[in-house]
Amino acid sequence: MLRFFKFSFAALFLSFVTFASAAQGAKLGVVNVALLLEQAPQAKSATSSLEKEFSPQQAELKSLAAKLEKQQADYQKNKTVMSDAQKITKEREISMLTREIQRRRNDVQELLNLRRNEELAKLQNIVNEAIKTIGKKQDFDLILYEGIAYTNDRIDVTKDVLDHLVKMNKQQRSEFNK
Repeated sequence: MLRFFKFSFAALFLSFVTFASAAQGAKLGVVNVALLLEQAPQAKSATSSLEKEFSPQQAELKSLAAKLEKQQADYQKNKTVMSDAQKITKEREISMLTREIQRRRNDVQELLNLRRNEELAKLQNIVNEAIKTIGKKQDFDLILYEGIAYTNDRIDVTKDVLDHLVKMNKQQRSEFNK
């Protein structure tokens, strides 16, 4: 039994030594995906596109909020001279408008979240492809996502990937403008 443990330990030790020597020749890289998703021109373009797409709904919500504010101010100003029936009617109108605004705000927010997730999925695919391209061009054996306890800056390829994304964006724009 002792012989078995010695043999197992020796085999385990040899496998670690072999792995360590193989890893020394490997070219490793680390990439900060969160930074790429924030700073890539494609991300900025997607953000401005979403803002443009949802600006009419936001404007409508602002208009309704202004209308509600005006109705509330009118009610506060005139409630002393209103009959009880007029007060009840006005309170109902204000309440209905408040619910309508809240419902529309929720609908817009839900739709915005869906569109944002769609754009994020597209952007993640673009970033992943850029990482693969940089990995192949620069002969990396392994590129890890940042989130590791420590990495040396010399293996950080985030800048290279971001530069590639900028270059891709310029190419797409020049092809679009032709």
